[in-house]
Amino acid sequence: MEGSESEWIEVNQNSFISGCGRKVAIPMTVKNTHTKPRNFRILVSETFEQKEELIEWNISVETPKTYEISTSPVDPKNLSVEFSVPGDSSLTVRMIVTTPRGGFNGDRINIKYSVQSEDDLNSTGGVVTVELKPVFIAAKTTVGGELQVSIDLYNKSIKDFEERQHSGVTNPQKEVISIISPKEVRGYIFVETMHPDRVETIAKGIKGFKGIVEGDIRFEEISHYLTPKPAVTGLELGSFVELIDGPFKGEKAKIMSIDKGKEEVTVQLIEAMIPIPVTVRAEALRVLDKR
Repeated sequence: MEGSESEWIEVNQNSFISGCGRKVAIPMTVKNTHTKPRNFRILVSETFEQKEELIEWNISVETPKTYEISTSPVDPKNLSVEFSVPGDSSLTVRMIVTTPRGGFNGDRINIKYSVQSEDDLNSTGGVVTVELKPVFIAAKTTVGGELQVSIDLYNKSIKDFEERQHSGVTNPQKEVISIISPKEVRGYIFVETMHPDRVETIAKGIKGFKGIVEGDIRFEEISHYLTPKPAVTGLELGSFVELIDGPFKGEKAKIMSIDKGKEEVTVQLIEAMIPIPVTVRAEALRVLDKR
């Protein structure tokens, strides 16, 4: 478990990566090892590393009562929360950081916290860091329109960026960083962005765009789409194919052997007077049927 841990308190993590407009929950489990109820206090203060000082973050503490503040470099605030833990039991207190919608890549908040018992027998503290990074989101499209929606969304995002540049917006950002439209995925594309809410605004009016799917997607879930599959993938011995390139373009053939290392396939032309094997690149074939 990453973070601080002792006999009477556990903090599950001390470093987070998040997108904009997201909630980051930091649970703290406070244990009362005494037989009688005891009172505790959490003190929270912040420092910032961000491009625009006016951008606000929200911090709340649930005990389960909720206490919250909005804070920024120009108006930093402290938060002090008291709570009681029954004897021989524990209480999970959640600190929740709501990241700003208009943040920039690399912006971060460093939250210094201390937890202390009222009788001064237990005391600890630490720093929790939340840093803003781009996220991947899924956008729903009409089936078959994935590529065109991707192109239109990219073009509109460039136009939006140029318009904000010319209108004098401070530190304008390109809202669409990248778009992944895998052939294998029907009806969805994946968009990398700092501001998911801005992507949906920009995409309004695009033919075939059906909306943003709630939640973020881990890059590990879609990274395999970025690795080209071997050209022989999907080819099997005995399959009937059509040659779509080369001197035998348009001819029908049957697969006789497959060399995965060279990504070459030996086929036998079906309509040839003499059944001579022909070796071609795997990319030059289109599967017709499998028997």
